[in-house]
Amino acid sequence: MRAGYGKTEITPPLGVELAGYGYYLKRRATRVDDPLFVRAVALEDRGRTYVVVSCDILGLNRGIVGRVRAALLDKHAIPPSHVLIVSIHTHTAAPAIAHEGCGEVCPEYVETLPGAILAACEDALSDMRRVTSLRFSMGRLDGQYAYNRAAEDGPVDDCARGFLLSRSERAPIALISYACHPVCRGRSTGVSADYPGRVCRMAEEKGVLPVYLNGLCGDIDPLTCEDGARDARIDAFAAAILSALTDEMELPMRVFGGEVADEIRLLPVSREDIESAAERAASRPDAIPGADRVARAWEREMLSKFDDLPSREPISVHYLVLGGVPVAALPFEGFCAIGQKIRDVLGDTRALTLGCADELLGYLPTRDDIARGAYAALESTFLYHRLPVLPGEAERLGRELGARLKEEQAHG
Repeated sequence: MRAGYGKTEITPPLGVELAGYGYYLKRRATRVDDPLFVRAVALEDRGRTYVVVSCDILGLNRGIVGRVRAALLDKHAIPPSHVLIVSIHTHTAAPAIAHEGCGEVCPEYVETLPGAILAACEDALSDMRRVTSLRFSMGRLDGQYAYNRAAEDGPVDDCARGFLLSRSERAPIALISYACHPVCRGRSTGVSADYPGRVCRMAEEKGVLPVYLNGLCGDIDPLTCEDGARDARIDAFAAAILSALTDEMELPMRVFGGEVADEIRLLPVSREDIESAAERAASRPDAIPGADRVARAWEREMLSKFDDLPSREPISVHYLVLGGVPVAALPFEGFCAIGQKIRDVLGDTRALTLGCADELLGYLPTRDDIARGAYAALESTFLYHRLPVLPGEAERLGRELGARLKEEQAHG
């Protein structure tokens, strides 16, 4: 088994609008608090090559990931199913995909991203060295740093998970995962990779080459703090994640992976349903500023293409099984409970369940969240100009993906 590492900067220019954290804020970058990067790991085993990519951005679009996979296939004969691409989902980066009211896309910046991602992949492929050991760590954070924002009694996965690949003649590579929204900096106008960026910096200071893989963080936020305490809180959060990864277990040096194709069923709607949903959202007395504009924009688009609205949406879930431990990447801001569902079906608490993969398709809310009529269930779909998902689809996907990964884990 061999592994290589690559890293390319993707810090946007000052003046670009930053993504998320409210509607039509015109929150433009005025400074760089910390640079943004693409980090890539290439893995080779028994003649097959896999690439894992993490981008310091809110989410990518289909064109970017398609160009990256096509280039790796053309130049290195790496199948698209062997390329796992995720975003950390920081809200202090420029958007690469349109989110109504949540950041204007800068086309010139977005056009630089495929080349930057490929450069990191090329560096990783040229850095290949023999893996001398593969170890896995999983531990609970010492202290509370995150909470379930969707339900007061909702689950929080307080475990950090990670792999450490030691190599001959090169620094070790670490894959590090925890599930939480990177919104520690609030509505800051400073470009930042938020707490995942600090995790990576701390790992680098220890002589490790890191890749941060955010978990299913759709309903998980960091604890709030005062503006003056943010930097210290981010440092403590990052240190707690790394400190949780101390008890290591040796794994067999083996990797394989692939892609699971599926379809998400969408909620059937009439024209009246669309108009009614937009009216309710636009007229809510507790709506945040700009919510009415977002709802009306969604209404106009849904009605304009009503005859062609889909009932299902195809998706792909890329996965690896690294040393016997599954890693699956969903193209959603999935909920913590779905990660738990996947691990329960697998019977393996070690599994990494990642979110914001490939083109970010928005939230994948659980049945109970849809029943509450919460933000992720309906209003969030307005941002992406998509239809809500059918209740129960998140749970179904969790069960079926867990079963597929269990089969791959046993026979791959």
